[in-house]
Amino acid sequence: MALFDFKPRSSKITDAQVVNKAKSKLPILSAGNVKLKAGNLSSRITSIKAMTNRYFADKKDMYLNVMDEAILIDLIDKFIENGVGAIDTETTSLDPITTTLAGVCLYTPGYKAAYVPVNHVSYMTGMPIKGQISAEIVKRELQRLIDAKVKIDMFNSDFDCRVLKHTLGIKMFCWWDGYIAQRLLDENNKNNSLKGLWDKYVNKGKDKSHTFSELFAGIPFTMIPVDVAYLYAANDPMITYELAEFQRPFLTDTEVCREYELQDVAKIFHELEMPLVPIVSEMEDTGVFLDLEVQQKLSEKYNKLMSEAAVEFEETLSLYESEIEEYRIKQGSSCKLPEKINPASPEQLSILLYDIMKLPPVSKKKPRGTGEEILEQFDNPLVTALLKFRKASKLVSTYVDKFPKIINAKTGRIHARFNQLGTVTGRFSSDDPNLQNIPSHAKDIRKMFKASDGYVMLSCDYSAQEPRLTVHLAQDEKGIQAYIDGKDLYAEIASLAFNVPYDDCLEFRPDGTHNPEGKERRSRAKAILLGINYDKGIPAIADDLHISKKLAQEIYDAVLNAFPKLKTFREESRQMARDLGYVTTAWGRKRRLPDMQLDTYEFYWKDGVSKDYDPLADDEDQNTEVPEEIVTYYWNKLAGCKSFKQHQAVIEEANNEGIKVVDNRMKITDATRMCVNARVQGSAADLTKFAMLSISRCEELKQLGFRLLIQVHDEIIGECPEGNKVRCAELLSECMVNATRLSVPLKCDVEVTKCWYENE
Repeated sequence: MALFDFKPRSSKITDAQVVNKAKSKLPILSAGNVKLKAGNLSSRITSIKAMTNRYFADKKDMYLNVMDEAILIDLIDKFIENGVGAIDTETTSLDPITTTLAGVCLYTPGYKAAYVPVNHVSYMTGMPIKGQISAEIVKRELQRLIDAKVKIDMFNSDFDCRVLKHTLGIKMFCWWDGYIAQRLLDENNKNNSLKGLWDKYVNKGKDKSHTFSELFAGIPFTMIPVDVAYLYAANDPMITYELAEFQRPFLTDTEVCREYELQDVAKIFHELEMPLVPIVSEMEDTGVFLDLEVQQKLSEKYNKLMSEAAVEFEETLSLYESEIEEYRIKQGSSCKLPEKINPASPEQLSILLYDIMKLPPVSKKKPRGTGEEILEQFDNPLVTALLKFRKASKLVSTYVDKFPKIINAKTGRIHARFNQLGTVTGRFSSDDPNLQNIPSHAKDIRKMFKASDGYVMLSCDYSAQEPRLTVHLAQDEKGIQAYIDGKDLYAEIASLAFNVPYDDCLEFRPDGTHNPEGKERRSRAKAILLGINYDKGIPAIADDLHISKKLAQEIYDAVLNAFPKLKTFREESRQMARDLGYVTTAWGRKRRLPDMQLDTYEFYWKDGVSKDYDPLADDEDQNTEVPEEIVTYYWNKLAGCKSFKQHQAVIEEANNEGIKVVDNRMKITDATRMCVNARVQGSAADLTKFAMLSISRCEELKQLGFRLLIQVHDEIIGECPEGNKVRCAELLSECMVNATRLSVPLKCDVEVTKCWYENE
């Protein structure tokens, strides 16, 4: 069961010039730089004061505005005495490297929640506010917490730790991150903000928490008067601590933890995810260089492709000129189609494709859809041109021409943000830029990222990570032995399933010649294994292999007959989700799939009670639920339906009787598809994270100057001084191979290059 609901640059520009130019554009904090939506700065501040005093009127005695060094020392003494507390920061931006620290927020039990302003300025003059405690003193006192090894609670600790590092020069470690805890306790929860979670689980909706954007939107926090700022800022560490206190019993060895069977999840929190936080922070701070010469060439390439596709689209569109004009005349003044059709407008494209060109819908869910996955199903020259334009346009706007704009002003490097729990399966996600999602058909885009001067890039990825984990999770003896023997699993599957010698199932024969028949056998076996992992049906596998459904079924059956444990693993994973509402990875991370426990159909009275219900009758036995015999009747009828039309007729019959039928078949089907993949992909996420820990703990790698740059699924990318590349490559592979023990041996491939994907 789920616990919680919870334009391009000249190629002549050098990297050094970019850094200097970026530095010259560092923002200057002053009142004149503030852009207000309405009114002037003074009136906005007056309004903010009024709102803040109103919202926090009953809480002023709970908070402390620390403008006295002695009080700060006393607070830190209490922190150390308790051995635990929470820290938050207030800043002028979301870039930890270039931001200005407005102040530090502190809370420890038995002491008022406090805000220590450091860099507030007068919103009238832009001069520093008098009486603030200096950054040097704040640094000294926070260092005392570090030296005393006080357990610090934070929320999104990656940001705050990086802020403290870049503004105060201290290395703060977080013991408990409420965001990470939340993502482990309920990865399906949609609102993962601090205030949203505190409101739900601690405050339980008693009063509404007020967010930064509600109160201060458009004004740097350093310009908020300190007698107002502290009322908002001091609250954050207090609720951070309270949220952590709520979460702790579930992720520590307690009766509650055992009751909810969270022991393995707790172990992942303390031994994997939390130790990974400073490693990710260091990787983000290191960033990566952008090769501007390569970027310039790619910009020219993809902008040219985009222009050519736009011309092709316009030329093909002109073939429908009469139909378009006829449509406009017919629609008259209500026509929503402008003179120049925008290929990026879903509404205009929908009219063009379905109303003017009369293309048949290919999706029942989105009969007028214009998404890429829908357009790819049309065999039409206009749609083909449109897809070309879209793909080139996305590459230009999202990657090629965007990258130079996000070079950090202070470092001259790109610093992506990595969310170590960015997906529900536990895999990383990244943004600014999204390095996890660069299209596979445009690998040259990755070549824009290069090693630092004097360094080389080391890219190491797991060979067949997910197939190895599938075999491990399924405990398939044949698959395990194939990997122990150093064989290619797909070729081994093909050999046993099709009763053909192993060498005849490889893409290349032992003498090195190409073997097309072997390649085809191997590809078919691979499609089946991937089909199992992603719970693809026979029609989908047939489409992947471009064969008939009958042949796809025969191949599927042959593979499962040769490797029965794969089928067992699939069924056991589904049953686990039905019984428990979740599946687990090899290390116990949970992926909650509550829809697996839904009834196929649910029946309710439309008005909450039957039409025979008498509200005046004094009869406690009047049942507001649909009687079992009626449920059985409609359930059996629905189960016997052989077509969508029959199914809808039964639902309409029930509706006429005042009964609402909820059809959960699609939800259950979607959840069923996730069972195996969640276990395999989640285990792959865990394995890669263990590898990152192993790398970070290798002292020799540190001494050789290796540093992490990028993490993308099963691939870890770093850089080291060029003279140390051989030994670093050996150590990197060793760390990843030996990160953990499985029933199958792990294998890693290391590439040493000057840029990412240089050899592709």
